[in-house]
Amino acid sequence: MKHLPLIWSALWRKPVEAVLVWLAVTVAFTLFGLMAGLHVTYQRLIERSRMDRLDVNARFPFASSRGLLLPIALRDRIAQVPGVSAVGSYYWLRGYYRNPHETARVIAVDQPMRAAWSELPLTAQQWSQLFATPTGIFVSRQPAARLGLEAGDAFPLIAAPGLRADGTATWEFRVLGIVPDDRRIGAFILGNYGYLDRSRPLQDQGYVWGFRVAVRDAARAGQISLAIDRRFADSPFPTLTIPDRTNMAYAVNSGFSLAKSDWLIAGAGIFMILLLTANGIAQSVRERTPEFAVLETLGYPGSRLMALVLAEALIPCLAGALIGTGLAELLTRLPTRHLPGDFSGIPTPTLSPEVLAWSVGCALVLAAVSATAPLVRLRHISVTDALAGR
Repeated sequence: MKHLPLIWSALWRKPVEAVLVWLAVTVAFTLFGLMAGLHVTYQRLIERSRMDRLDVNARFPFASSRGLLLPIALRDRIAQVPGVSAVGSYYWLRGYYRNPHETARVIAVDQPMRAAWSELPLTAQQWSQLFATPTGIFVSRQPAARLGLEAGDAFPLIAAPGLRADGTATWEFRVLGIVPDDRRIGAFILGNYGYLDRSRPLQDQGYVWGFRVAVRDAARAGQISLAIDRRFADSPFPTLTIPDRTNMAYAVNSGFSLAKSDWLIAGAGIFMILLLTANGIAQSVRERTPEFAVLETLGYPGSRLMALVLAEALIPCLAGALIGTGLAELLTRLPTRHLPGDFSGIPTPTLSPEVLAWSVGCALVLAAVSATAPLVRLRHISVTDALAGR
């Protein structure tokens, strides 16, 4: 305890500079916490994806006039492949609610989807209610909070013109209920494919974006995927079938994405703080060389002086790590309705004890590296030269 006044006076020798350093360290660790939390979230998304679920889409989306769409008639033929237990169809209807900044997407599904996507957080009664109500939708908590929706609300979705047979751009839906977010895809709005298909022009009816397939044995997911693709290899609509977990891992790890850049962004912030703190500690030790010489003359051993310097580096780094991680946690709790619609596709970072441990460990390493050069200088201090001002 008798060393605390020395540490405190060292930290606050230049109050303005000290405050700026503390703020910079806190901001850097806030960014580090968010990026580390996002990394954990992406890893959990892969772990939560299932190998016994397959995604079937168009193999050559620009090779036909239908582009990404596939005829729903393929569903029954996919169901005949050995090992397949259920096949559901889905169609994505994208648009906006009230104004173009409040974007939304309705996933319209058919009745077999209740077996092919049984892990969705809907009860059997809710599934039946969805298919019994043509314009009904179930909204998960995130989009419900962002769009301000409650059960019973009308939900007019303005989509691209030409999708409806009557020429209008507005699709009228009604919220049947608010359900939990899905553990894998997060936010979702689930609708009735039958209503959507009947409302489209006659030439567009009977087409879907893709199929979700449930298989009996996850170990045979790859074989079943190949069997499905071989079945349609010579058809006008060849398919590309991928197990859900493989598809998620590819989406996370391929191309230039935030999932691949999170550690680079976090590392850039930490490197900036390393330069800042190392320079600050080095300058402080240089300016206080006479003070250290006096302390050594009074009987302070070199090890104790080095401990004081290390504490001077450790306290702002450790405090910044704890406060910054806490701020990152608060930011993840920011209601999604306060965020632009373009950010709705980014998953929420997971601030787990693992992330806190990474932040604290990084702070310890940062403090040790920042203090290395000043400690070497302090070790070779000459009391006579320091007191003489040389």
